[in-house]
Amino acid sequence: MPTDPFAPLRQRFLTRCADQLAELKAIAHQATPLPGNDPLIRLAHSLAGAAGTFGFAEISARASTLETLLIEQADGASMRAALDALIAEIERTLA
Repeated sequence: MPTDPFAPLRQRFLTRCADQLAELKAIAHQATPLPGNDPLIRLAHSLAGAAGTFGFAEISARASTLETLLIEQADGASMRAALDALIAEIERTLA
């Protein structure tokens, strides 16, 4: 039975994802507005690409949506909803 050569990388992604989840939750609890949050844009971009690469399509899609909303400086409620959806999807995946 062949082994998955990407399994160690996928596991490392999930470990890093757990750390990023904590960062996302900290950002979600801040009172500061989300528009123009460059660290969050970078984090969403990174998650979108890495999650897609390792087969976590839902995380990738939610991160991409958040990134787009942040760049376009959409209304705060939309950005918060996208951030909450990303957090929920990562939690579901890690459970």
